[in-house]
Amino acid sequence: RPLTTSEQTQLAQRPVTIHFDHVTFRYPEAKTASLKDVSFTLEAGQKLAIVGVNGAGKSTLARLMMGLLHPTSGTILINGLNADLLPLATRFSFFAPVFQETIVLALSLADNVALTNPPQPQQVESALKDAGLADFVATLPQKAHTPMTRYTRDDGIELSGGQSQKLMLARALYKDAPVLVLDEPTAALDAIAENEVYQEYAQLASGKTSLFISHRLASTRFCDTILFMDHGQVLESGTHDQLIANNGRYAQMYHIQSKYYQPEAKEVPANDNL
Repeated sequence: RPLTTSEQTQLAQRPVTIHFDHVTFRYPEAKTASLKDVSFTLEAGQKLAIVGVNGAGKSTLARLMMGLLHPTSGTILINGLNADLLPLATRFSFFAPVFQETIVLALSLADNVALTNPPQPQQVESALKDAGLADFVATLPQKAHTPMTRYTRDDGIELSGGQSQKLMLARALYKDAPVLVLDEPTAALDAIAENEVYQEYAQLASGKTSLFISHRLASTRFCDTILFMDHGQVLESGTHDQLIANNGRYAQMYHIQSKYYQPEAKEVPANDNL
């Protein structure tokens, strides 16, 4: 059914609040659920971290939040409304995700940022600047009109891994959605580099509702609330300082990983589990 005027007003509130109410999700044919009876609230304007080892259910949770997957049971509320009752286009409009995968299309740099036709030049310029690509773009003969492939254009270019990742951030910033979702976009970077990038993201997320996902616990210390997940369940919840003081699984895993944040360290193993 169409949304009532009252529901439309409720949905339009900014920043956005998202609530998981006893959400369980099991992939078809899977023997066990990937998410098990998860409840939490991502408050309006809050920075929420989802942390845990690979396979904990973090990315599944993010995809459920955005509407790419739908709960097997339980309810997800956006500004108090059942998210599954919203048109998908409306729901997708709430989220600007940055995933681990970088997908660069055989289009111009501006088209890759905007993903709409025509791109708005000032918005493209602002997004590229905030994503840290402005200096690089200034060196290109065709600036933001440069083709992003050499396969079909002799004057095209190929981006490095780090540049591609920044392009994905610029894409999210251009969309300017009320909820920013970062699903381990810096997993290919070393631990110290990821920590620096997440700090930059935190500044860019000011005023937005934000979800930060990582298996490296130090990268999300700045978040207002941290959920520590394992095997599809939220085991601990609180601020970084609270979770360290609790001396539970989060604290133990944080101390194991902390050595990788020394200057000579290179990487945090994805499965540095306990």
